[in-house]
Amino acid sequence: MQNQVMIIAIAVVALAAAGGSGYYAWQQHAELQRANAELATTRASLARSSADLRAAREQVTAMQKDLDEQKGIAEMARADRDSARNLLAAEVTQGERVRAELQLMREQLAFVRGRQSPAQYAPPSVVQPRPMVIRAAPAGHAAVKAASAAA
Repeated sequence: MQNQVMIIAIAVVALAAAGGSGYYAWQQHAELQRANAELATTRASLARSSADLRAAREQVTAMQKDLDEQKGIAEMARADRDSARNLLAAEVTQGERVRAELQLMREQLAFVRGRQSPAQYAPPSVVQPRPMVIRAAPAGHAAVKAASAAA
């Protein structure tokens, strides 16, 4: 009988150990399911974040392209401004030059008006040209060199 009690005690202990290990396995399984659900949530969040990141990168690329375009437009506007400034300076210089020429013309016109009229000048006279004298060069080689050197 003692043998049977021992067997029953061992069976009860084995049954309790099996129940405890089953309970432990059940808890582990439940914890694994929670971890898997949390992992799935994290993966979904990561996928959304990745999609948001791709969208943000596309926006940044578009904005960078727009910024580069705006920089080009600004550079062209600066070049146009500088060109207009140089043209204006050239026009101012040209205007001053024209005003100076106009003033000179006014002074010349006043001078011409103040001079004697052509009728007051002496009548033209004929100028007699002077006769040219042509002389023969002395003969000889040395004389030709001297004459050509003198010329």
